[in-house]
Amino acid sequence: MTGKLPLKNRLDQLTRMEKLALGQIGRTKTRRHDWKPSRELMRLREVEKVIRSRHGGMIPDPSDTDDRDFCLNYILAASLSKVEGQCMTSWCAKWAPWASTAEIVNAEIQAAKRKMMITADGVAGLLMITFKERTSIGLSTIGACDISRQERNKLAKERKRQRDRERQEHLRRMRGSKDRKSHAASTITHLKPWEAEGISRATWYRRRCETEQSRVDIYTSGDTLVSNTSGSILDADNSSISKPLSVANGERSAGLGEHPPAEFQEAAPHGSDDSYNSIPEARRNAA
Repeated sequence: MTGKLPLKNRLDQLTRMEKLALGQIGRTKTRRHDWKPSRELMRLREVEKVIRSRHGGMIPDPSDTDDRDFCLNYILAASLSKVEGQCMTSWCAKWAPWASTAEIVNAEIQAAKRKMMITADGVAGLLMITFKERTSIGLSTIGACDISRQERNKLAKERKRQRDRERQEHLRRMRGSKDRKSHAASTITHLKPWEAEGISRATWYRRRCETEQSRVDIYTSGDTLVSNTSGSILDADNSSISKPLSVANGERSAGLGEHPPAEFQEAAPHGSDDSYNSIPEARRNAA
């Protein structure tokens, strides 16, 4: 025994009239992503935008003028938009009340001969819309009679690049960055300090790369000759060498300058025998 079907499945099995009778169709909400824009309807709205921009609320009556054919082009452009369900009689009642029934029917017959709506440049040719007017009004489904589509695409890309540059410049100003002109005005290349010094650019940069002599402080207060009045350093008492050297107390060994002897640096003895007898006789006599 099968159970009852869910309410949703049972509603799907009903016909449209049964759903309408139950009120299901009326309660169904159209989702935003289910809506698809109609290019034909957008074309018709832009034709109306051109009429409002040029003439105000309606197309002026061209009676007793030479502009009747041009004014009828508005009706033809609206009819060639081929909006589904659009009644041209009601449309002309608002925008061209002076149009006769024969003129409206003639526009509908010409639209019926076409399978698709008229091209963007075709409408621009009917209504004589220039690129300047197209840009000022903000048309997108109508072209221009003086500039081709390829040229319009190039101009559109250039305008987009200009907008991107302006947006990036605004972001840099918000971050506190300098513009290129301000930065270039403070550079060495712009200031040219070598001209003020009367030298060439290469010489000025070369002088910047040159280094000065390092400062060397020479202290000679503690230096003595190897041979002095008090005798050779080798004649010094060995007991004095074994004493710790304290620079803070001003105790220095004669002839050693500012540096302590090797013994106080914990260095290994030099050679196998550092005694006085190991020194050659010539050096002893010289001392």
